[in-house]
Amino acid sequence: MEQICLKGGLSNPPKMNLLPLGCVLLLLASAQAEDIMFFADDHYKSLGRPALAASSANPALLAGEGVLHINLANLGRLEELMLINQSGPAQDIRLEMKEEMKGSHALAIDAALIGSGPILVTSGPERIDDIAPGEKAMLDYNVSVMKNASGWSKLALDVSYQRQADVSVNNGEVYPLYEAARDNLSVDVFVAGKGESLSILGSALSHNLFRGQRLRAAISNDGPEDLHNCSARLLAAPPFSASGPERAQGDLPAGSLALADFALKIDGDAKQQDYQMGCQICCQQRCTSLPLTISLRPGRLDGWMLPALAALGLAGLMALLLKRTDLLSRDKRRRRN
Repeated sequence: MEQICLKGGLSNPPKMNLLPLGCVLLLLASAQAEDIMFFADDHYKSLGRPALAASSANPALLAGEGVLHINLANLGRLEELMLINQSGPAQDIRLEMKEEMKGSHALAIDAALIGSGPILVTSGPERIDDIAPGEKAMLDYNVSVMKNASGWSKLALDVSYQRQADVSVNNGEVYPLYEAARDNLSVDVFVAGKGESLSILGSALSHNLFRGQRLRAAISNDGPEDLHNCSARLLAAPPFSASGPERAQGDLPAGSLALADFALKIDGDAKQQDYQMGCQICCQQRCTSLPLTISLRPGRLDGWMLPALAALGLAGLMALLLKRTDLLSRDKRRRRN
């Protein structure tokens, strides 16, 4: 595995300190899970590394030119921060502790999407400086989908990046040791071909205080045949997630409309824009996946605001009732006197 060391030569290198036996044993035990690297004068050592995952934000594409949005998330985390050596300047020790916590960051990311089958990628790699643990970045790729294409395709996402394997601090200067890494991820996308008998005529978001976020979609059977025993499933991707089971739709006669009602969760950091999703409709005859557009617009109350407003309203009502009860009690006492 390629390593890039940015630690420059020092005119007066510090003396090598002996590591406590207990810390050495811990490092050796942890080496079974990941490669351990450390400088001789380390004060702290962190365990943990990046773990990248990719998913499509608009998994349903139409034929022609378009943009595929991919969420690249870092699911890694800081597993442990171990104290190795307390001797040395206090400022260097504190700074090294802070810098060691960056071991789970994915740095200098280069992500190239590779086309497959009817999907051609027409833009180059996306580059991201840093994705911290628990964070994500949006990658945008121009794609061209062949005419008459339909069905699922798996696209490869070739991701190369660097991680901080170790870091040393001397007289306030930070010397990181970087390690190159590479992940081969995959993203599933669906191409909705023309000529489908089923279509989504429209969709709308709503919020119910007791049922949460809901998404309603109008499904139309424009074909000449009746479809029997149908069910609808939402193909959601971040910042959305479907929180309920498939919705039974029953029979869809030719020329009929049906309303599918889905439970939906929306991430708190979702941007106000249009999102492309998918809806899979399975009937006795066949299964079809259709594109579905969801629009988040300014003025929408977030999921946490309505319960908060309801709680405030209930608290205000209780306060009024208590105040009224207190006034009635005082009035009764005055009448008795």
